[in-house]
Amino acid sequence: MATTKKVTATPKKPKVAAKKTVSKPKVVKTSVHSPQKTPATVPFLTFQATHQTFYWLILSGLVIALAAWVMQLSMKVQDIYDQIDATNAASSSEIIKKTPAMHS
Repeated sequence: MATTKKVTATPKKPKVAAKKTVSKPKVVKTSVHSPQKTPATVPFLTFQATHQTFYWLILSGLVIALAAWVMQLSMKVQDIYDQIDATNAASSSEIIKKTPAMHS
C-alpha cells in the first residue's frame, strides 16, 4: 500500500507595502560674504516735507490743543473747589465764634 503524504499548507504572510522614502528638499549653500557698506543715497539729517509731515503736524496741534483745554477745565474746577472751601471756612469760623458766647 502506498502511503499518501499530507501536504500542510503554509500560512501566507500578508503583503507589506514597500516603504516610501521621503526626499528632503535640497538646500543650496550660498557663500558667506562679509557685510559691505552701501553708499548712502540720501544724507541722514536731511528734511523732506511730505504729506505725512503735514498729517503729523495737524495731529500734534490737535493733541496740544486738547491738553490745553483739559488744563483750563481743571483750573476752573479747582477755582470752584477753592470758593467752596473758602465759604465753608468762613461759615465754620462764625459758628465757632458764636458757641463760646452762648455758654456765658
